[in-house]
Amino acid sequence: MATEVTRWLDKLENAVDLDWEHRKLELWKRFLDFKPTKSGFKISTRDGGSQPGEWPKVLVNDAINDMGKMLLQQLAPVYTATCLRTLDIPNIRCNYGTGILASLFGPELFWMDAALDTLPTVKPFGDEAVIDKLLNAGVPSLQTGFGGKAFETAEYFKEALAPYPKLREIIWIYHPDLQGPVDIMELLWGSEMYVAFYSCPDKIKAFLDLITRTYIEYMKAWLRVVPEKDPVYFAHWARLLKGHIMLRDDSIVNLSPEMYKEFVKPYDERLLREFGTGAIHSCGHIDHCVGIMTDSTVLTALNMSQPELNDMKKIHKAVVGKGKILDCPYNEAKMKGLKLDKGVLLK
Repeated sequence: MATEVTRWLDKLENAVDLDWEHRKLELWKRFLDFKPTKSGFKISTRDGGSQPGEWPKVLVNDAINDMGKMLLQQLAPVYTATCLRTLDIPNIRCNYGTGILASLFGPELFWMDAALDTLPTVKPFGDEAVIDKLLNAGVPSLQTGFGGKAFETAEYFKEALAPYPKLREIIWIYHPDLQGPVDIMELLWGSEMYVAFYSCPDKIKAFLDLITRTYIEYMKAWLRVVPEKDPVYFAHWARLLKGHIMLRDDSIVNLSPEMYKEFVKPYDERLLREFGTGAIHSCGHIDHCVGIMTDSTVLTALNMSQPELNDMKKIHKAVVGKGKILDCPYNEAKMKGLKLDKGVLLK
């Protein structure tokens, strides 16, 4: 497999145009400083380029079981963007699914059939007694579950890219999908968590505190393996953003603004502050919480999906109106009349 990986790395190294990559990076930095563009910022924009050639297709489960295959899987969109000269930031990650941090606490892993080509996750405990045991045990080993595997894979990525000066320069190894504190809690506790917000709120907060402390320890360990590439910016999902961490808040669709403010925001803010600012991703209907979320000095951007489920005028005002980047798919009906010349990253 080593020879096979080398063959494709050679091909990618030869395809890199460093002049274009430098100009692209400067364009992103100007955009993040709210310098206007003609019509928002479209990451699909091209500057010449050519159609990509052959690149191996690797299924998710195969990649998880072979670090060389995972590297090739992660580099596939990098190769495409390099050939087409799109505005995508060349980045790769240790791709083990949404359950990486949750897996440190010992839940059973849940695998999808290989043919579905979908990442694994974890099965919730669904038992408050187990949560009590986790609270008594404290911060778990960072090597449990997928935790140690992500570190090992990052070391492999660095070693594989080392002989390639252009790839070392342009490729960002971004942090794994660690979710956010409340999302991790739902992965571990299950839907019973929502009842516990009312029946045992102190236990909810204690568990969120434990998850947040574990998150901090894991991210610190990650940054020792993969030091920050830039003191101001970080890459995630082929974007460049300000800060160093991307949290997930998908579970907030089921919470009131008051519950979000009490049970979610303090732990998100703690993580954003610990790592010197960053962004939050959230799916679904979130406009009921967005004003509270963006009332923050440590949040730099909101990455969201499904604008059709949200009042985008409200979202735009709460995000761009407070000097933060709004990253979302374009929806003509929902975004009609919005000023999209700055601060809005359109997919």
